[in-house]
Amino acid sequence: MALWGKQDAATPAGTSIGVTNASAAVTGSGTTFLTDIDAGDTLIIETTKYKVLSVTSDTALTLTSTFEGTGGTKTISSAPVRVQQSPKNLNLTEKRATLGIDATEAHAGGDNTISVAVNNAGTRYLGTAPAVTFSGGGGSSAAATATISGGAVTAIAVTNVGSSYTSAPTVAVAKPARIIPTSGITAAADTVTYATHGLVAAEEVKYFHGGGTAATGLTNDTAYYVATANFAAGVFSVKAANTTGTIAATVATSGTAGQFTCGASTLAAGDRVTITGTLGGTGTITGYASGTTYKVSAVTGTSPSVTGFTLQTNAGSSIVTSAGTLTGLTYTTETIIDISGTGNNAQYFEIQATADQATAVSNLGSGAQATITNPGWVLKTVGTGGRAGRVQYETLVAGRSLISGDAADDLEAPDA
Repeated sequence: MALWGKQDAATPAGTSIGVTNASAAVTGSGTTFLTDIDAGDTLIIETTKYKVLSVTSDTALTLTSTFEGTGGTKTISSAPVRVQQSPKNLNLTEKRATLGIDATEAHAGGDNTISVAVNNAGTRYLGTAPAVTFSGGGGSSAAATATISGGAVTAIAVTNVGSSYTSAPTVAVAKPARIIPTSGITAAADTVTYATHGLVAAEEVKYFHGGGTAATGLTNDTAYYVATANFAAGVFSVKAANTTGTIAATVATSGTAGQFTCGASTLAAGDRVTITGTLGGTGTITGYASGTTYKVSAVTGTSPSVTGFTLQTNAGSSIVTSAGTLTGLTYTTETIIDISGTGNNAQYFEIQATADQATAVSNLGSGAQATITNPGWVLKTVGTGGRAGRVQYETLVAGRSLISGDAADDLEAPDA
């Protein structure tokens, strides 16, 4: 009878493990190598596999002189580190294979979600891949991760097949989002910075604090609209209502520090005024360029009967003007959200346009369901002839400890 490994990709104890490829030496901190690892095992750090030659202490072991991986030194702290015990000998007959299998994987039949197909790749997915969730179908525990490239979802890989599904569960791919770190919010200008954000002025986005403190001025799970004011390829502001206004005609400069007069208008301190057009007349605005956004620092009167206002730079600094008439200009007003706190590094804006959201469908397995109460190394037999489509599992040796979440690292001998 073959000698089988007793543990499939368990996590060893310890907070830090260092691998030096040149010497094949491994050192650990707080580790228990003598208990967790045997000679001949496979040490998996992130996605790279290393064969173990010998274990000399709880904090030191040696790898074989030839092993998978590239040169250099790899030091891992609080990262995925696992140990996998391999079969010592394989003796397989036709249509039989040996696998490392956990309790969830043992249900390799028609009640499992075995794959997810992308039927609409979506658009504007940048930075972080979207979350994938499952609902319905009568079962539970299915899980998957998405891969993005070129702004689209290119693939979805099942990481947990789940169990007890009577029909294929519905797959939901999260909408495109922009994660905004605290450094991305400039409170003085009420702007959000995100390189090549790909947003469109006036479109709806929804703010989520991501489980941390919300940026002051923004409310979790609340819809906003991308403002025209401050809008550029790498920066944007948001507003609560998808509206804009205009300042009434007969606008003139009335002082040297950004003072203006106007016809009766709707305007308030903190609003933004974007001025476009070719400046003419006798008044001047130092540094003016068409499309510049200014911040209202004060108004004369009360909306809708404001007859005067003072403008500053968008960040709140004074501007220089000279009194006189102004011609050739259009004044677009917006009330944007006053963001006075930077929030946290997990906060994000989610694009709400349905056309941009990726969609996918799940598929169940076709084999017979099987239940293995003691997961570990098992023998799998696929039926033929009159037993075609039926799968039989035989537990060979019990696992040293409970194994879970290891679908990606199972070892499998190919069918004969």
